[in-house]
Amino acid sequence: VVWSRIDQKSCFKAIGAAGLKAIVVELKPIEGTDALGTDIAGMQSAIEKVGAEEVLCICTTTSTFAPRVPDFIDEVAVLAKELNVPHVINNAYGLQCSKCTHLVETGCRRGRVDAFVQSTDKNFMVPVGGAIVAGPSSALVDKVSSLYPGRASMSPVLDLFITLLSLGASGW
Repeated sequence: VVWSRIDQKSCFKAIGAAGLKAIVVELKPIEGTDALGTDIAGMQSAIEKVGAEEVLCICTTTSTFAPRVPDFIDEVAVLAKELNVPHVINNAYGLQCSKCTHLVETGCRRGRVDAFVQSTDKNFMVPVGGAIVAGPSSALVDKVSSLYPGRASMSPVLDLFITLLSLGASGW
């Protein structure tokens, strides 16, 4: 998994827990600012070094902590399409943020985005434990959802349902 470095460790731990190897691409300074951003050339180099066929996916992130800025989702999506490498976006906090949703939408339009994952607790004020996996193609989302029937807890879905009902259309 080619991973654009982020100091929040959930993605990194998940990669390891799945028995996969993270190829960490360090960030680079954005000229004229104190910010750190996606190293597109570094990503391309990392993929070419091991071979695109050996890369499970590129993992990017929309919401981060300063001085890091959101990954350049659209540029990574174009790279993923060019190299035929799946692209998964960690959009944990991003569903409630129009800028983050715009980044995901632009990536889907301009290049390749296979899936994006959003946390229910960070976006919907519910207890920790749920996630929303979405993508531009329902085929992959259907495959992911078919892995869990009967094994996952109903609690996160019920928590989200109750919260959305209590907030109503105008409250959220």
